[in-house]
Amino acid sequence: MRIGSLAALALVTTALIPPARASDWPQWRGPNRDGISREQDLLASWPDGGPRKLWSVEGLGQGFSTVVVIGDRLYTTGVSDGEGRLVAISAEGGRILGKASYGSDSVEGGGYPGSRSTPTVADGRIFIMSGTGVLTCFGEKSGQKQWQVDTFKELGGRQLQWNVAESVLVDGKRVICTPGGPDALLAALDAASGKLVWRTRGLDSKSAYCSPILADHNGARMLLTMVEFGAVGVDADTGKLLWKHAHKNRYAVHAATPVYANGRVIVSSGYEQGTEMLKIARNGSSVDVGWQQKSLDNHHGGLILMGDNLYGTNDRGLVCLDAGSGQVRWTEPKAGKGSLTAADGLLYVYSEKGVVTLLKPGANGAGIKGTLRVTEGTAQHWAHPVVANGRLYIRHGNALIAYAVGRR
Repeated sequence: MRIGSLAALALVTTALIPPARASDWPQWRGPNRDGISREQDLLASWPDGGPRKLWSVEGLGQGFSTVVVIGDRLYTTGVSDGEGRLVAISAEGGRILGKASYGSDSVEGGGYPGSRSTPTVADGRIFIMSGTGVLTCFGEKSGQKQWQVDTFKELGGRQLQWNVAESVLVDGKRVICTPGGPDALLAALDAASGKLVWRTRGLDSKSAYCSPILADHNGARMLLTMVEFGAVGVDADTGKLLWKHAHKNRYAVHAATPVYANGRVIVSSGYEQGTEMLKIARNGSSVDVGWQQKSLDNHHGGLILMGDNLYGTNDRGLVCLDAGSGQVRWTEPKAGKGSLTAADGLLYVYSEKGVVTLLKPGANGAGIKGTLRVTEGTAQHWAHPVVANGRLYIRHGNALIAYAVGRR
């Protein structure tokens, strides 16, 4: 990593990369991209002031991307000295091990400065999509740049009003991204070389700050995401556009990753657009609207589907919907609007006001089991919380804080 010989040496020679653990967090929204941690035996409540802080570190750079966790190594992105940088951090002690530039991460006038993309780690590689539409692959052990593709220049993508905010999806030997436009609404690149494998044609639409998911729909592999036009389903093996559904708002912001279960896909966006449940045809060729609910207009904090309950936040606080009917079950205003993660049956809401609330959801409401105030770091409280390996990680601008939330 060419930030200086000492930083490069630290990253490359610090113990070999450990094998991934079952409770790691290797990508955006966790192992299954659903915002749900595999952790168990976590604290059911917090003492006054929150759980014990293990460490904090500054120097990440400007950014709203969250961290990924691979064993004793953490990765995130940040902007410093005018460049986007991959940052590697030791999980023990929070020491920054090294940084590597992947180039410009924003354009002037593109909203709040800072990185948006969370790295994706798979099969010894780290993938980052910049705010300027450039996809970079780094070697995890070497820290060296392996390849880089400008998806705007090479695939016809177009810049967004507030810069690209996609965290790419790795599907086996392919990495999936959303350049947008008539020739590559979505695209699959070879993970080893960056060469184009397939592209999606048939809908001229920009991307929309969203990160895709992969679903198994009746034995067929389908990519689900949101673009400027609305929701789309794409054949994961060929890139063929299978269906599209209009879901628009006045700013073309659809930053909440969809959730999928049992032939249903749920999408949501802010600015009073609300949430929709779409029923996918058995053959995957079309969708019908199952329900619509304006009371949950989730901006960018993410949706959590657990059983028959759908959780998300907006200006009214934490909202719980009946996932089958779309009816509002309850609202908890004290949680505030923010980003959402679930672990061990609990919800962690990191509000835009800098407070993390631990909640135990029930049939008629949610019990508040603890709060902590994030006082370190800078700028907006927009990164998503991460729960992995007995720890809660909170990114706030140039700072990262680790808390002990395991019982052991």
